Amino acid sequence: MEKESIIVLAKTYPELSKKYGPLVCVAGVNEYGELRRLYPIPYKIWIKNEYKEIRFKKWDIIEAELTRPQSDPRKESRKVTDWRKIKIKGHIKDWSLRLYIINELLEKDIESIKASDSSLGVIKPSIVEDFLIKERQKIRDPGEIEVLEKMDSTTTLLAYFEKKDQFLLPDVWDKDVKIEKIPWIGHKFYCKNPLCKGHEMMVIDWEAQELFRKYRMIAPVKEKLFNWMLKERKLYFVIGNTWRWKKSFMIISLFYPPKKIQPISPLQPVFKKRAAQREITDYMRRGSFDQNRR
Repeated sequence: MEKESIIVLAKTYPELSKKYGPLVCVAGVNEYGELRRLYPIPYKIWIKNEYKEIRFKKWDIIEAELTRPQSDPRKESRKVTDWRKIKIKGHIKDWSLRLYIINELLEKDIESIKASDSSLGVIKPSIVEDFLIKERQKIRDPGEIEVLEKMDSTTTLLAYFEKKDQFLLPDVWDKDVKIEKIPWIGHKFYCKNPLCKGHEMMVIDWEAQELFRKYRMIAPVKEKLFNWMLKERKLYFVIGNTWRWKKSFMIISLFYPPKKIQPISPLQPVFKKRAAQREITDYMRRGSFDQNRR
């Protein structure tokens, strides 16, 4: 077990897990600049007042005790030993510092991420061509099909519990929680590989899916996530795969700094080298970023 400080970069729309019930996929980067996927992070953190002290947002710095999972071979995956003991240490508000951190994690293209056997990565697409919605019967990617099925509203948690799954944990189950069916919405884009033939990648970022849930139609969502972002913002994608379908990547988070923002290197390094085994930088240990989280 190891205690790590994690800058939260991604929170996906909740999905049902056979073992843990309704979960939120959380990804971030630790104090060594290593990407992390954290689980189990139960959805009830964001709906139960008793957990509001640990209700973290993107770009919060959280501290958690982690261990390597036995069933998930992906190098970025870590199991949170007790999610109730998560601590929020600070928040990164400044867009220039956010952009500096993202640039430190940036990969040149999707092919490089796959070739390195990574399950998480950050890219900046060279061309974003469209934002679209797909009918389910037209989806062919097995990873996307699996994720959509886990987020299907036809299965309430009550019905799920009645299946008497031996791996369902009672402390996570809640009969009042319902995971709503979500659509395939996503970006059509080209990464910076000169041989790139284009990608159509589903977006499961919680903010994006909530936006669709609000309007129930693609036009206003496209206006925000495509038209507005291309006009006013720089657009980056945090992408991740599923443990079963390692070549099936989805956009798990959108990062969109204003176009005028430039990365600014902090006076003290954000990340440290493992070989040095020095104290965690003040940024991570003390949460000395802006404490006014939003």
